[in-house]
Amino acid sequence: MSYQRPQDTHILPNTSGYQVQGGGYSDYPQQTTGGMYNNNAANQSGYYYSDTPAAGASYGGTPAKDYEQPGWSQQPNAAQHAAQKYSYKAPAQKRRSKWLLIGLPILVLIIAGAVLGAIFGSRAAKRNNSNSVGSAHVDNPKQASTANAHAEAGGVDKLFYGSTDPYGNPRFLPTVNTAAPTGNGNPAVTCNDDTDPSSLSLNNLRSHPRIIAPGYMWSCMAEKINKDAYLTIMNDSVMANATAFAAMPPTNYSIDGGYNRSGILDVSREVQLRLRSWGYAYKMTNDRSWVQRAWEELSVAAGNNSNVQFGQGPPPHPNGHWNPAHFLDTAEMTAAFAIAFDWMYDAWNTTQKAFIVDWIIQFGLTPGLNQYQTDDGWWKKDVNGNGNWNCVCNSGMLLGALAIIGDDAKDLSQTATKVVNHAIDNIKNNCFNGPYADGTWAETANYWYFGTNAAARAESALVSATGNNQGLNQKFYQTGYYHMYVSGNGGLFNYGDHGPNKFSTNANAMLWWGNYYKQPLLTLFQRDRADALGDPIAMFWYDTSAKGAFWNNLPLDRYFDDPRGSWMSMRSSWTDFNGLFVAMKASALTGHQTHGDLDVGDFVLDAMGTRWAGEYGSAQYLSTDYFSNETQGSTRWQYFRKGTQGQNTLVINKADQSVMAAPSNTWGSQHNLTQTSDINYKPGTNDIAYFVTDMSSAYNQTADKVQRGIRLLNGRRQVLLQDEIAAGVAQNGIQWRIQTNATVSISGSIATLTIKSIDDPNAAIGLNVPISAKTLKVQILSPPNAQFTHNGPPAERLYGTDPDPANGGDPINTGVTTLIIDIPNPSGATTIQTLWQPQWDDLTSADSSTPQSVPLVSWTPTSH
Repeated sequence: MSYQRPQDTHILPNTSGYQVQGGGYSDYPQQTTGGMYNNNAANQSGYYYSDTPAAGASYGGTPAKDYEQPGWSQQPNAAQHAAQKYSYKAPAQKRRSKWLLIGLPILVLIIAGAVLGAIFGSRAAKRNNSNSVGSAHVDNPKQASTANAHAEAGGVDKLFYGSTDPYGNPRFLPTVNTAAPTGNGNPAVTCNDDTDPSSLSLNNLRSHPRIIAPGYMWSCMAEKINKDAYLTIMNDSVMANATAFAAMPPTNYSIDGGYNRSGILDVSREVQLRLRSWGYAYKMTNDRSWVQRAWEELSVAAGNNSNVQFGQGPPPHPNGHWNPAHFLDTAEMTAAFAIAFDWMYDAWNTTQKAFIVDWIIQFGLTPGLNQYQTDDGWWKKDVNGNGNWNCVCNSGMLLGALAIIGDDAKDLSQTATKVVNHAIDNIKNNCFNGPYADGTWAETANYWYFGTNAAARAESALVSATGNNQGLNQKFYQTGYYHMYVSGNGGLFNYGDHGPNKFSTNANAMLWWGNYYKQPLLTLFQRDRADALGDPIAMFWYDTSAKGAFWNNLPLDRYFDDPRGSWMSMRSSWTDFNGLFVAMKASALTGHQTHGDLDVGDFVLDAMGTRWAGEYGSAQYLSTDYFSNETQGSTRWQYFRKGTQGQNTLVINKADQSVMAAPSNTWGSQHNLTQTSDINYKPGTNDIAYFVTDMSSAYNQTADKVQRGIRLLNGRRQVLLQDEIAAGVAQNGIQWRIQTNATVSISGSIATLTIKSIDDPNAAIGLNVPISAKTLKVQILSPPNAQFTHNGPPAERLYGTDPDPANGGDPINTGVTTLIIDIPNPSGATTIQTLWQPQWDDLTSADSSTPQSVPLVSWTPTSH
């Protein structure tokens, strides 16, 4: 399983697929071992790692006993517990605040490629009356009590969570505000805009700062922090990250797989993350040491520091510092420079401003205009536009152009203005159609991050700079609900590719939509997730008027019905992350920007705080023809993790599913069940949910049927998985396959799966979290004489060969076992029924009861 999503980046969950981009993948050619984060974009020696990996994080509060996991250590979170304290007071004349690290080491928890802003250890800032600067005073966040005192002062919600679990899920406290979600738009602190937004336009931009965080927002930020618990902990995490980043050397220019492969994407995103953090730190402190460090980073990244080489791009790109051959790199670097220029505008001298503007035009906007005006920009075309590339590229160009208009005296050709016009039209017609009508992201659940975060930055910048969003899709925010439902107890339902390292990317677009589109439920869901921290932009998107429990009256199940990406999400609770979560996908297999798998009927299953059936995510991006096409004969499907044999579904006749699959689906939920306000909510005995898919087209069947159903039983404590294959479909056999990294013990028709730790050999700190042993039993109910077998660990192929072994096309699936039911010579119609029985701590006789056998066509909410 790949874990790229920041909420889930604490560890790879207990599913399939370690060495996620291993087996020869490297973020840099000189490093070929490890996985997602071992080969980080820059020299990571400056990051501070704990000797003991953290299982979960806490800001200092005591976790609710209901959510403690035996064997999981409680660790301090970014926000609190001996955290470095920041105080903003009236500025002293001509003095500078010095931020010093003392005490225990910091751990900036960067796992699976995302900076979460989780800071561990003791940090303190040296302060006195002569060198503390800022526009207001923010109390020191001593434990949760200070954050909650700020909440009381503002009349807003106190912190809902005492810690996060190993997957980044909040461990909710028992005393939270369980009222229905509200967002009245009346925050405790009102930031009065000194400019009438209606007076702004594309021809009359706001004065600096204008990108995402205009001046009036900065002016009241300290006061807002003092009256809000969440802003208090967000602020602390951002400042701690800024301090840690400042101690590192400038980001190293390293090429990932070649200029036309992944290029310097990681480099660009790390530069952006640093510059965001330092820009925020400067604006909150008036300490020019942050500006000096930012200038050093900018100079190196522009190739303007003779002491630090920052490479050139390949011909025919003479202005190729930011690698327009892989234009994501250029766009992200342009956004980084734009934010630095705009947020620290008042600190740059005339010469520095001229340099930064020239760099943005020369290395960013000029190559960008070429992309819009020539065939170089494949990502701008409608046929390719509904994915993260379009969002990231247009967003970077918009931020860069909006930042420098009015300061671009040398831009005689009006490059910036031309770029703005191109970018608005293109992002409107492409990126903002990235979600389907039901909110499902067109690519994958992980690529949702890159697309939506970039889209939110673009929309936010347009609103702040021009006064409105220039006609962008008003329903785009609905993809936030997709993100909520695709989030399981053991991480994302991460079908398909998971993408590169995230660095500056997170799910905080949820905060933007929650605020701008008045959707408090999205705000309330995101604010307690691990990746809400460490991001200065989130400080300006968070709606402090949002209150209540996102789960109150929220349906537990949802069917996403657009046939291009149809799937079902079911769970036992939104607040008990030890409960049951099941999601199954049955949709078209093409049209996903070549990031999908051949996976009709694929599913994941979480129970007892971990994952039992899971996804591999990406294979080796640098393998030959990995992204070639989505035709039936594509080399992509020959890679184990991309073809049908690497999924949790049926392999029939030892062949991949058809790329022309068009499954039809039905679903049901008892009473369309919603969770109550109760944080300890438990479903009733008869509160079931199910999903049935006709997969016949995936196996090239027109007359005969291949169907699969999955059902939550017994108060959502058991799962029934049922497959029905008509006679004559499988002349060369049926193989039922499940990918798991549990230890598997087989006794005939019963497989016992055991998990004793949550492991991530790819994490920068080599995460291994012991947990009390968890057991799940899978029993074959039908056919009567069938028995389990298994393959691995490591899980290996059923058919075909690795098409590119020299480049590690098939990464080793370390620790993964494929659980198998093999029916080599089916006689007549075949029904495969398996009952999944988590061995709950409060196990009862009902948890081992056997459901009656009902044909899929007869499944209803009351059929069992």
